[in-house]
Amino acid sequence: MYALEAKHLYKSYHTRKQTITVLQDISLQIRKGEMVAIMGPSGSGKSTLLHNLSGIDQPDSGEILVNGHNLASFSQEELALFRRKNFGMVFQDFQLLESLSVGENILLPMILDKRNGQEQKQQLEKLLKLTGLEELKDRGITELSGGQKQRVAIARAFVQEPHLVFADEPTGSLDAETAENILHCMADMNRQAQASMLIVTHDLYAASFCHRILSLTENGLLPYEQEGRWDR
Repeated sequence: MYALEAKHLYKSYHTRKQTITVLQDISLQIRKGEMVAIMGPSGSGKSTLLHNLSGIDQPDSGEILVNGHNLASFSQEELALFRRKNFGMVFQDFQLLESLSVGENILLPMILDKRNGQEQKQQLEKLLKLTGLEELKDRGITELSGGQKQRVAIARAFVQEPHLVFADEPTGSLDAETAENILHCMADMNRQAQASMLIVTHDLYAASFCHRILSLTENGLLPYEQEGRWDR
């Protein structure tokens, strides 16, 4: 059983004058613990694909299976709960709450699930150490650099020990040195937690940290000719 399997996905958007097909017959399989990058030019549908695979949006047709569970079989309430327990999300613009501290942002999914205080404390300590944020636990989000904010977002994505982590251009707004640090952090988290990861990026260097690289084309998802950096 795959951690994530998509079968024949189609997605179109409709305007008054035309129908724009973004995804056409897209299929994908990701194994447990595997990091996969999806590349493609702007407008190729990378973010649309990620939003469909993560349950943020729904395809017009096709199946998305997560550990054998069909996302289409869930009600909206069930899907929201399933996503919170099983998925982690990392966004280019961080999507952190400025009214909360670093530690509170990381713990937010556990707080929403009403996990007990001891579990929260243990997870927070572990993730602060893994992401190098121990000294920033009580800082406000506005006091952080872009790289520090992205580390907080990564820690939050892993706090529920998800089966799958989705990252949408996670280094797109960062300088080269900070981006490299973030990529090593994500690779370390993948190795430690054995969570499967799907990274959407236009950056070949970022994609090279993954086990596999796929290109989103008009003919579907095709293997990129360069293998990922297995020795990371």
